[in-house]
Amino acid sequence: MKTQQNRSISIYSFVIKTYFQYLILSKISKRILSKENYQLKRIQFLKKKGIETKHLFFQLGGVYIKIGQFLSNLFHILPEEYLWELQDLQDKIPPRDFNEINARWEKDYGKSLHQIFDSLDTNSYASASTAQVHIGYYQEKKVAIKTLYPGIEETAKSDLKTISKVIWFVDRFVVKVSGKEVVEQLQSMIHAELDLRSELKNLKILKQLFALEKDFYIPNPVEEYCNRHTLVTEFVEGKKIYELELDLTPTKRSPQLEKLIRAYILMIFEYRFFHADPHPGNLIFMETGELCLIDFGAVQSISEEETQILERILVGAMRKDYHLVSESLVALGAVTGSLSKEELTQIVKYSLEKLNRILADTNHFRNLSFDTLKPGEDLRFLKEIQVSLKRLLSSLKLPPNFLSLHRVLALLLGNSSYLDPSRSMIEYAEKPFSQIVLKGSSFKRLWKDEGEEFLTSLFSLPKELNEFLYKWNRGEFTNQDLIKTDELRLKEIFTFGVLGSLFFFFGMYYAEKFWKEPSIIFYILSGLSFWSLAKSSLSYWKQK
Repeated sequence: MKTQQNRSISIYSFVIKTYFQYLILSKISKRILSKENYQLKRIQFLKKKGIETKHLFFQLGGVYIKIGQFLSNLFHILPEEYLWELQDLQDKIPPRDFNEINARWEKDYGKSLHQIFDSLDTNSYASASTAQVHIGYYQEKKVAIKTLYPGIEETAKSDLKTISKVIWFVDRFVVKVSGKEVVEQLQSMIHAELDLRSELKNLKILKQLFALEKDFYIPNPVEEYCNRHTLVTEFVEGKKIYELELDLTPTKRSPQLEKLIRAYILMIFEYRFFHADPHPGNLIFMETGELCLIDFGAVQSISEEETQILERILVGAMRKDYHLVSESLVALGAVTGSLSKEELTQIVKYSLEKLNRILADTNHFRNLSFDTLKPGEDLRFLKEIQVSLKRLLSSLKLPPNFLSLHRVLALLLGNSSYLDPSRSMIEYAEKPFSQIVLKGSSFKRLWKDEGEEFLTSLFSLPKELNEFLYKWNRGEFTNQDLIKTDELRLKEIFTFGVLGSLFFFFGMYYAEKFWKEPSIIFYILSGLSFWSLAKSSLSYWKQK
């Protein structure tokens, strides 16, 4: 194992060397070679760099394996030729000697693995960044035996110090990445993975949460042999993502991806407790059709307030309510005050409109090229609104716990682009998001079932009045808009009168059915409408 200093030197030299080699390839070779020869040379370069990256991360071990696993699933961004060489980092990490693993068991339990498990395979089934898995039988049931590497705690501590310095340097001199928050969350995640009692606790919580979901499965633990260094669970048979035989017919949706996206919408928005490491090695599709999650070392919780803000961001994006999205980002703490409200709204509008264009114009979401993303457009836009890239990056801040969510999103995008490259992940998320989130509470479900469509059509405001009230509510009323005030005031009086009467009617309707919650809300809305009616009438009378 290399020393901390040698690891840092290895990383710096590799990155600098790769950067200059890529410049030579893209700036010089591309101009002097034919298109066919350049593509061949490019593929050879990417494969070579993939192999070199894999070997470097294998040598460094520890936390660097986690980084490699993250990179290896970014099929929506990075070239396939490079990423395929990194797939071994998922679950083919070179194993430790079995005697090292057995020594930890003898120290913890006073017995060797052979004395506890039958038909024990001394060859590693899977090797991860911090632990190793062997297969055996316990009480005639096939089990997976996970054991932390001896000395991994000290190695991880050294790795984290190195990575913390690298992130600080990048955050300070290259680009703002919310360095302090990233380091804190990374440390929290790694420390949790070095105590398998936390993993057992996470497994049991998720098993309970998914108990009524027929499409998902969580393995049963063998608790008598679970402690800080060891975790034993039933062995689940099935196929991982890259072992599946995919039907990539454009007209067919991927059933595996549908289940995966539904699982994460449930975990994030319903349970607020999610598996934070959905790389392909941790996802098993069973012959029964169920999706099995394994490896619960990286699991995060999210507050109800944060999920509500995320919901508002997504709803705002779907409704093209750019003000709602920008306000929600500020409420989340993802944007500092260095950007004005108007600048942030313009950036949100530009970003969402560009995303919609990409989704509409792209028919293959695996390995999106720079020609598709067109980063030059982004820089020109920022120049037009007089916001420098440096100021934009300095205004962004990663909220607590959102490093894990960002990683989950990146890994899900990679899984999505592999399982179904002809559709965006958003297409798969629309239905479960509508079912789980928009109908999440009893009142929302009641509203949806009893008359949302009727009320929506009935309460639709005239276009001019809607724009007037929208700007008035956000303090964006301009002198030019005041010209229409007199005409809109009469419409406003009429609309509030109708709304007040209808809200009062539905309050009585639900009260007669003894549905207290919706009845109270409709009475409150009725009171607010009549109050607004009185205020508008008085204002109009004074004006006249």
